[in-house]
Amino acid sequence: MSKLDKSPLNLQVQAGFFLWFCLLLALFAVPRAQAAVVEITAVFSPDPTNPNVNEFINTTPNSGLCLTFPSMCKPPLYSIRLGMEPTTQYAIPANPSSLRDSAMFKVPADTRTVQVTSPSGQTAEVAFSITAFSATIRTNPYVNTITSVNSGPFSAHDALWGQNWSYFAAAPCTLGAQMTALSYLDADFFWFTPVQQACGKLPKFEIPWLRLRNTSVAYRMTTPDPLSMESGTYVGSITYSIGPNGDFDFGDNLTTSVTEVTFNLSLDVQHTLKFQFPANYNRISLYPAGGWQQWLDRGRRPEALAASQAFNIWASTPLSVELQCEYTEASQCGIRNPAGHTVTVDTRITLPNGLRDASSQPVNRYLLTTTPTIFSPSHYVDNGAATLQFNVERDQVASMIADHSGSTYRGTITVIFDSELH
Repeated sequence: MSKLDKSPLNLQVQAGFFLWFCLLLALFAVPRAQAAVVEITAVFSPDPTNPNVNEFINTTPNSGLCLTFPSMCKPPLYSIRLGMEPTTQYAIPANPSSLRDSAMFKVPADTRTVQVTSPSGQTAEVAFSITAFSATIRTNPYVNTITSVNSGPFSAHDALWGQNWSYFAAAPCTLGAQMTALSYLDADFFWFTPVQQACGKLPKFEIPWLRLRNTSVAYRMTTPDPLSMESGTYVGSITYSIGPNGDFDFGDNLTTSVTEVTFNLSLDVQHTLKFQFPANYNRISLYPAGGWQQWLDRGRRPEALAASQAFNIWASTPLSVELQCEYTEASQCGIRNPAGHTVTVDTRITLPNGLRDASSQPVNRYLLTTTPTIFSPSHYVDNGAATLQFNVERDQVASMIADHSGSTYRGTITVIFDSELH
């Protein structure tokens, strides 16, 4: 993002909330690969029709379960196919003494912090956790052959497992959805994983061979408020181990060639910062209230000189405002006559509701200085009305009239709006 023009010209800057994603994601890898990579993308761009909705939108294409069974995956549930297929090394005995010898899984359900970084080096923290697991159980031979139950797939799977995987989850997991794709060959299941503990079932018959196909996970991703982030793409990653006692644990019998999976997170923040000023906005004349004539007619000295300039603002990003002066008076700007007499001009700003100062207070006639002041949005400000006010106070006016009557005071005051905060 290029530096903003240091003047109140019409400008637009592409710059950069609390987000809960529960995305369903299937695990895919090239055969014999030792690592799998999952790309997760999301974007924030302010929506003028919903200025109070400050959330990232998932832009990760669906594949896997949600592509095959879209009715199972209403937003915010999504999936990405990965293809990790844990397979038994040896036959699962009937009524095994340990779940680790059977069909089981344990996923990293604990919340972990992922740091994401923008191109300029600004960092933010994302909370990431696995919330569900889904797969297709396939056996060889078919379930009806193993159990000698041929009255239907549901009865055969119930006979094998006590209760089938598609309709009945095993504690501490809970059922995510009833999967109707059930046959003698295989059965789909989708279980939520509220805690980081093993879930699985013990068969009533020996199973010579078993594989978990189309493995999928759902995850929750909680991001910071995008209104507090700068524009740009924030990237970060988290890597989970796969294997016995790993982050993804399928027991001691089921193994896979994939030994780790990395989730690459990419959060694209597309902020708006735009100003619109009327024609000839850059020439301001200061007058007493009611104009000069009434003061001349009354023979009285004006109490103050003032002018204002209205403008409109679109903002979804924090911005700093500061003054740059042709004539500096302490930390404020001034105007000067040909004799070199300088008076201070108070430059104040009023911003629309939705932009707040450092104390989270509304911005009403806030005194600007040559030191940057940061204002932050509480929501997206869309075409909000704002005003710059310029004032020469009473004591300053007195010196102008008493000692320099008839002279003209001039000066350039530049108001700098900047979204590049450092």
